[in-house]
Amino acid sequence: MNILLIGPLPPLRGGISDFNRGLLKNLSKIHKVEAISFTYLYPKFIFPGKSQFGSEIMNDFEIKVINPYNPLSYLATLNQIRKSKPDKIISTHWNPIFSISYCLINFFSSNKIEKIGMMHNVKSHENSFFDNLFLKFYLKSIDKSVCLSAHTNKEINSFYKTNSISLFHPIPQLNQKCIDKKDAISKMKLDPKKKYLLHFGIIRKYKGLTLLLKSLKKVIAKNKAVHLIVAGEFYESVKKYKNLITDLELQNHVTIENTFIEEKDFFKWFSISDFIIQANTSATQSGVTALSIYFEKIMISTASGGIKEILNEKNSYLCQKNTNSISSRILEAFESDNNDKKLEIKKLKKNLQWNKFSKDLIKFIN
Repeated sequence: MNILLIGPLPPLRGGISDFNRGLLKNLSKIHKVEAISFTYLYPKFIFPGKSQFGSEIMNDFEIKVINPYNPLSYLATLNQIRKSKPDKIISTHWNPIFSISYCLINFFSSNKIEKIGMMHNVKSHENSFFDNLFLKFYLKSIDKSVCLSAHTNKEINSFYKTNSISLFHPIPQLNQKCIDKKDAISKMKLDPKKKYLLHFGIIRKYKGLTLLLKSLKKVIAKNKAVHLIVAGEFYESVKKYKNLITDLELQNHVTIENTFIEEKDFFKWFSISDFIIQANTSATQSGVTALSIYFEKIMISTASGGIKEILNEKNSYLCQKNTNSISSRILEAFESDNNDKKLEIKKLKKNLQWNKFSKDLIKFIN
């Protein structure tokens, strides 16, 4: 087939960009795939982070770009579509603000081209007034939707019936693995006597860091060796969290690394961790969950939304969204023999590979 993939790609950074890179590479093994990314994702005045761009450049592919906020730039895309005549257009949906871009391209492209929506989220994590309106326009512009969890699929079809399938979030294809924990701790200049929890990725309200810090206070009361590492760029006020850490008297039990972690450095942070912690108050599926499985790390998770379709008591520690539940599961994790859970994580890793995802995707869109 001739496929056109539209969505963020490196050097734009973030989980959606990483996912699209994997999708582009794997589909290109079987089919002809062209790709269109964005010049940027958010205007500078509303972007909460330090930069939208990472260091990676995809030299193996020719990637064209459009400005999502300038409809005139879509003309070049529509002209490209007329020339290349793709059989399928796959657009990556994660935030309804980009739905207008996809809608215009889908509606003004030939009806002979099948339009597929790759649905990461139904609505944005911080819902806006226009979410429902933009989302409905987008869903009307596609022929099929591919969801990364049954939770997302159900959410879409309760809003607008589509021809859809539930797949999964494949684990990343990285050329790295965890190094010896003692060596990693030494290189990171951390205390070898501590037991480390890792909260990884961009910090936003729905990630539940406030809930986690309050839970940690209860953990420390019973096990002072536990130490929380928060590694990722804050898209909220870091001062707010530092003040909370001070109020809870957790200064000696929390390390904050307020920076975007480049892919080449992932292994450093996962190597030092005993467990990965997610206290999400809401979620669909999670790139951090997929990353944890890749590094064969056991998770302690509130398992919101579609995450609980992957994680269960055989391979993880699931908890409720309250401090008593989270703290008790953290303490249980450090006190338990986790060999069985480690074996289950390895089995899960085999079942969430990109080659399986690609085959299931192609079968559906054919």
